[in-house]
Amino acid sequence: MKKAEKIRIVCSLIERTGNLAYAHNAQPQIPVLLDAFSFVGNAFEGKKATRWETNIKSIYWGVSSAKYLETEQKRTRSWHNGKSKFLQLLNSIKWEIEQFSPDDSESTSSADNTDNSTPVIFLSHSSSDKSYGDALANFITGLGVKREQLIYTSHPLHKIPFDADIYEYLRKNIYREIFMIFLWSDKYLDSPACMNEMGAAWVTQSDYSHIFTPKFSFGNPKFHECAVVTRKMGAVLNGDEHCKTSMIELKNKIVSQLDLPDDEIQSSHLIDKFIEEITSIV
Repeated sequence: MKKAEKIRIVCSLIERTGNLAYAHNAQPQIPVLLDAFSFVGNAFEGKKATRWETNIKSIYWGVSSAKYLETEQKRTRSWHNGKSKFLQLLNSIKWEIEQFSPDDSESTSSADNTDNSTPVIFLSHSSSDKSYGDALANFITGLGVKREQLIYTSHPLHKIPFDADIYEYLRKNIYREIFMIFLWSDKYLDSPACMNEMGAAWVTQSDYSHIFTPKFSFGNPKFHECAVVTRKMGAVLNGDEHCKTSMIELKNKIVSQLDLPDDEIQSSHLIDKFIEEITSIV
């Protein structure tokens, strides 16, 4: 299937989904979900097709079970949530086709020097939260993470290179073994760039952890409409004992994923320094 045809079909699916209206005790998403399932099976191969099919199945079963909820309010909320997640999924499929379609004439084997075997940490954040991001970056590199293993765009040593196209750079890095750290804030939810990073993580099924700024609004509807699983526990950067325990768990995860030596004394010092740093942020 040609790239243009793939884009035409997925744009049609997006339009159909956008035009869906809620009807009592009805499931109007089902036909378009089934069409999308058929489409990804034809448009992609191997693991890519399986990944998209799994995501569509998840939304399908969520939609199908909504009719068993006890109140109309819950059924309506579940319907709108399913529609929102499906639109996010379709737009992510469109983005992947545009960026990674095998119909492209470019060859990445010679031009792309990225070492895809090296794991990398992507600290996804809003520039408004740079103070917390800097503290996290210092903590991560203190554990022994190398400069080239951390993507953190607010720091000169870890930013996207000079003159590099941001989407091309992410395209080359996004299929590495990536561990995403989401630094959540209300500003993050309002940032299209941050939403694109989150979508890219979801597209590639990257592992991820949640970190929350102290004043983050957990009741923000945008948070619960995100493609990633927001029910996963995370660390709230308020400096209390729960925060410290969560940072120990994050340290263990980073050390395990990047196969780093675990120096308990050094780690304890880094965590104490991190807590001191974040509690001093006004």
